[in-house]
Amino acid sequence: MTEEFHTSFLDRVASPAPTPAGGAAAALAGALSAALVAMACRVTARRDPSSAELKQVEEEAEALRARLTALVQEDGDAYTAVIQARRAADAERPQAVSRALVRATEIPVEIARGASRVLALCDRLVPAARASTVSDLGVAVSLAAGALEGATLTARVNVRDLDDPALASQTRAALAALVEEASVVRHRVTEIIAARTGVPA
Repeated sequence: MTEEFHTSFLDRVASPAPTPAGGAAAALAGALSAALVAMACRVTARRDPSSAELKQVEEEAEALRARLTALVQEDGDAYTAVIQARRAADAERPQAVSRALVRATEIPVEIARGASRVLALCDRLVPAARASTVSDLGVAVSLAAGALEGATLTARVNVRDLDDPALASQTRAALAALVEEASVVRHRVTEIIAARTGVPA
């Protein structure tokens, strides 16, 4: 992203417009986290360029960065569709709103899943990461955790308006599992980072 994009995006978030908002911000935080993981892989690989593990983590981090970056826009588009559906003609409105709400819930769930995968990459990488990148991985952990929490909140708010009880229940259960797993991973990685940096968690 260019500097102009950064400024434009932040200006749009700060505006009174309904999008981009929390879900898009969560996706961007997740993308930043994935970018830091990719960077740590590349710096570490300078000393071990033949490491298949580093290459695998780097490739997955880059794939997550690309997907989470795309979800920044997709989240805004999904909520815009909800707004438009609520303005539809009376006969069309219920189905239009229902479809739009499903999509507006699916997107933050995907953001949460992506952030969870970034946390898992941090967990894989941090024991072997070059010392100079360990604090960067600490930032990646914080960003990924924030992305997951933010996306989860967004999804849970949208779930309340779903007219499909089974889908709502399934979505709540999936989010709860992601949050629980992420809490365990974050604690483990944070402890390793504290041990490697000498800075208490």
